[in-house]
Amino acid sequence: MKKHLLFLSIVLSFLSCNKSENSIDKPSEPVVFTVIGDVPYGSDQREGFVNLIAKHNAQNASEFVVHVGDIKAGKDPCDEPVYQDVSSLLKQLTVPTFVVLGDNEYNDCDSPSQALGYWNTYLLHFNENWTFTHQVNYQNERTENFSWVQNNVLFIGLNIVGSSVHDENEWKTRLTDDGNWVQQLLTTHKDNVKATIIFAHANMTENGTERFKPFTDVFRAAAANFNKPILYLQGDGHSWVKNKPWQEQNITRVQVKGGVNAVKVTVNADLENPFSFDNTFLD
Repeated sequence: MKKHLLFLSIVLSFLSCNKSENSIDKPSEPVVFTVIGDVPYGSDQREGFVNLIAKHNAQNASEFVVHVGDIKAGKDPCDEPVYQDVSSLLKQLTVPTFVVLGDNEYNDCDSPSQALGYWNTYLLHFNENWTFTHQVNYQNERTENFSWVQNNVLFIGLNIVGSSVHDENEWKTRLTDDGNWVQQLLTTHKDNVKATIIFAHANMTENGTERFKPFTDVFRAAAANFNKPILYLQGDGHSWVKNKPWQEQNITRVQVKGGVNAVKVTVNADLENPFSFDNTFLD
């Protein structure tokens, strides 16, 4: 009888400890990462981009990097060597690097399907070129979309591009898939994370808001139900913007400057305002 009681005590102690380690009530360690985007555009930016990567590697200040789309100028051809070259440059980073699609390398190309094929060959699941300690999940319907949970923060990467609508059916289906997946993730993780960060390319609030409603209507409703801080991090506009463009005040939108610039983002999920930004850390 004593042996049974001892065994039960050990099991209960283990379960209690395990629950404590994964509890949302436990203090969260900050997450620090870097965001880049809209780069490299042409030979001048390529040289600057190489220097930016070298500076980032030397400083070793972030846990991972996210490129929020547009790996080339829109006027330049969508030739395979461009995708291959940018892939080789990004592989020089010493920390895990994630990439989301931009319009310049996809729907604005003469052949979007061919361009997407190049992107899939050289940049799909790009983070798998490194060892990443957190489990990254991919959406079944749209494998370029990714997510993971780290230090009580949910991270989501989405294929939301701007510019032209090259195919109405593709556009609506893709945005619907994006919205459904974000809704699913926010619902699933509502009780076990303290904040969410979404990476995508498109500026959805100044450039044709109606076009993005298949996503934004679902996203905003899910965000209101989530009722915790959400950061939407985008490229596309080539200037720094930080605001709250929607009625749901738990959503903060940040547009990164892009080019040969980088922003270091720190997420302290225990704070009321958990997101802070440093645009000069590589100066």
